[in-house]
Amino acid sequence: MKSSLLLLLLEVSSVCLQESSRPNFVLMMVDDLGIGDLGCYGNNSLRTPNIDQLAQEGVKLTHHIAAASLCTPSRAAFLTGRYPVRSGIAGYNILGVFIFNAASGGLPSQEITFAKAAKQQGYETALIGKWHLGLNCKSSDDHCHHPSVHGFNYFFGIPLTNLRDCQPGHGTVFHFHKYLPYRTAGIVLLTALVLHYSGVITIRRGLVLSLLFLLLVVTGLLVAFTMIIPYFNCVLLRDHDIVEQPFKSENLTQRMIHEAVDFIERYMSAFLFHINQKELLPIALVSTHRLLLC
Repeated sequence: MKSSLLLLLLEVSSVCLQESSRPNFVLMMVDDLGIGDLGCYGNNSLRTPNIDQLAQEGVKLTHHIAAASLCTPSRAAFLTGRYPVRSGIAGYNILGVFIFNAASGGLPSQEITFAKAAKQQGYETALIGKWHLGLNCKSSDDHCHHPSVHGFNYFFGIPLTNLRDCQPGHGTVFHFHKYLPYRTAGIVLLTALVLHYSGVITIRRGLVLSLLFLLLVVTGLLVAFTMIIPYFNCVLLRDHDIVEQPFKSENLTQRMIHEAVDFIERYMSAFLFHINQKELLPIALVSTHRLLLC
C-alpha cells in the first residue's frame, strides 16, 4: 500500500514538474522594421534598450530571409512556417494584401499555425494587435478566417491594418488620382473644342452640361467613399465583438499593452502570446522575466 502511494506521489510530482517547467512564449512581429533600426544591430540614432537587453541576454540572429515584403503574405508565412503561395496568400496583382474587412478570402482554416500547435499542448493562446489575414468568406460577418479559427483563444486588435485613413488628417491610401485618365480626358476635350470652333462638329450645350453633371457626381462619390472608409475598415475587435468603429489610434498602443498584461496575468502558468502590431511601443512588454521570446 505504501509503495503504491509512493509511486502515485512520484507520478503526480513528475506531471507537476513537467507542467511547471514548460516555458511561456511571447512572439512579436513588427511591420516595416529593418535590421538597421535596432540598437543591438548597430543603430545609434534610435534607442531600443529593452530589445538590446534581450539580444545581450539571449540569442541575436544575424541571418534571416523574409517570405514576402508585404503584410498579408509575410504574416501567413510567419504563422505557418510555409511559403505564402502554398496557402494561396501570395497576390500578384497591384495590391497583394487585403484592403477591406468585408473582402472574401483569408488564411485557409486547414493550415497549421504555431497557435494551433501550442493549443494542442495545453497552452492558452492570444493575439494582440494586427491580423491582416482575412476575416470573412461568404458574408461580411461570418468570420471564417478570424484568429480564433487559427488557434488563438483570445483576440484584441484590428482585423485589417492601421490604414492612413484610420488617423484623421493623414489622408487616404486610396489614390484615385493615379488611375484617373487625366491626360486622355484632356486630349479628348481639347480636340473636341478645336473641332467645334473650326466647324467640323457641333457640341450641344446639353451634352456639355450632362458631362459636367457626371463629373460632379463621380467626384462626390469618390469624396464620400474616402469619408466612410474609416467606418468600414478601421474596426477594433475583442474576439468577435466590435469595441470601436472607427477606432481611436491615439491611445491604441496603451490599450493593447493593457490587454496583453491582463492576459499574461490571467494565464501565467502556460500561455503563448503573439504581439502583432505596426508600432514598436508594445515591445515594452519584454521586461517580464517569466517569458521566453521566440
